[in-house]
Amino acid sequence: MLHPRRSSLWALPLILACDPGPGPTPVAPEEEPPRVVEQVPGGLFVAEPCADLYDPDVVPVFELDIQPEDWAAIEADYAAGRKDYHPAVFRYGDEVVEDAQVRLKGNPSFSWFTEKMQFVIAFNEVNPDGRFHGQRKLALDASWYEPTFLRDRVAWSIIRRQDVVPGACANSAQLVINGELYGLYTNIEFLDREWLERVFGDHHATGTLWKYGYDAVSNAEAALGLNDDFLGAYSPDELAALGEVEEWLAAWALEIVVGSDDGYWCCNHNFYLYEHPARGLLFVPWDLDGSFDLQGYTTDPIEGYPNNLGLFEQRQFLRLVEDPVWGPKFLDALEDANTLLDPEIVLGEIDAWQAQLLPLIEADPTRSTGVKEHLETVERMRAWVPARHEFLKSWIACARGEDTDADGDGATVCVDPHDGDPAIHPAAAEVCDGVDNDADGWVDDHPDCEDCQTHELDGEVFLFCRWPRDNDAAQDNCAESGGALSGPQGAEATLYFFYTWPVQEHWWISGGSGGRCGTWNERSFTTSSDDCAVEHPSVCRL
Repeated sequence: MLHPRRSSLWALPLILACDPGPGPTPVAPEEEPPRVVEQVPGGLFVAEPCADLYDPDVVPVFELDIQPEDWAAIEADYAAGRKDYHPAVFRYGDEVVEDAQVRLKGNPSFSWFTEKMQFVIAFNEVNPDGRFHGQRKLALDASWYEPTFLRDRVAWSIIRRQDVVPGACANSAQLVINGELYGLYTNIEFLDREWLERVFGDHHATGTLWKYGYDAVSNAEAALGLNDDFLGAYSPDELAALGEVEEWLAAWALEIVVGSDDGYWCCNHNFYLYEHPARGLLFVPWDLDGSFDLQGYTTDPIEGYPNNLGLFEQRQFLRLVEDPVWGPKFLDALEDANTLLDPEIVLGEIDAWQAQLLPLIEADPTRSTGVKEHLETVERMRAWVPARHEFLKSWIACARGEDTDADGDGATVCVDPHDGDPAIHPAAAEVCDGVDNDADGWVDDHPDCEDCQTHELDGEVFLFCRWPRDNDAAQDNCAESGGALSGPQGAEATLYFFYTWPVQEHWWISGGSGGRCGTWNERSFTTSSDDCAVEHPSVCRL
């Protein structure tokens, strides 16, 4: 164990956003020789510039005119979990597309949780050759659990600053429906044939693009089956025969650096595999709105966070990073990726884009969270970036056997996740300054510090208070904040799940009619089953 694994309380996975994933993959017949692909050193792609629709200095305003019956059908799809296309007229400034189509976006089992719907706008459904500014589709993302509107944008910006792993373009956009502002979104480049042509050029855009590693979304007719071989492969030699392993390591390292909590590294979900015509399989990260502060900054690059329940145990990843040949190359890839998390650059982007978006967030009529939560979460994101950057520097040094004490604070790099600052080490006293002074993975974990995190849902405000208290103290704390312990009410279970599991086993809630003491435990509410004197974190409703 390279570091203590006590992650921040808000180190939470997007488990409910995950599909079950593919079932057992058949192993290729023994008589079939392994596929060997051309190995080409150096950069894997030379991407064309992003389309003007993704200019980070601009927030485009997209308009949709949708007939009442079609809007009613979209709302019915939202209720039923369908993703059918419906006709719409698309406008952008003076430009008009009469035969556009629109459908819902996201995971119905988890993402479709509040009033705001997410959309894919297509220009090629009626006319296969239809394009808008070179794009077949626009993807507008606004997950209810993402109050910053920044995580995807910042993560993709980090990925696009290197030339090994292909990435998507992204900025923000407003959507107007039938003449009225509907909301603010992250505008993310759609991964399809147009994207393949942009990042690889026409000549190398003919391979199959596999979402989740098994769902062909582009050039399905050209499939070689390398994805099945990958999903069923076990040994480093088998894997190395399938594609550019160094590109895979770089892609996984980027997920680790930004703390992607819903990808391949964790949790074998949102990623693409591309069967490059010359280079075999390449990895492409995807869906990065679960990045940064959702995961504790001390989350281990290999072992994950405590109680990971197998979420970080992708066998292809583990076989390679634990291999004597590929393991050192993984550390090199992780070090390279961590340089892209340069706090000066990343915090500069966060500050600039938040200033751009704040008035638009305030004006958003369908936003799922409040402005206060947005501001608080951005501050946590800003604190996470330099902490993660320093932790990874220490982790890499320890993994290389460099157990030194660079800052001279008496704690070596293997137990000090910030070995560049003598004021941060395990023996330091924790103070309320937004810094993890005692280097235990928790920020401001002291009774004198503010410990409640704000979350809003359907106009109601909840506080998730992480400092353990007995039931009486938890009730008093909620009362001092202007509320009371929250009670178990239906859909709020999703909110509770997302913001509590799996870091703490029990959280105090109101006992309701079943008793004075009640708890929330992972997926269920319990009353009269716990000693009221036991100390737990708690959930307040204001």
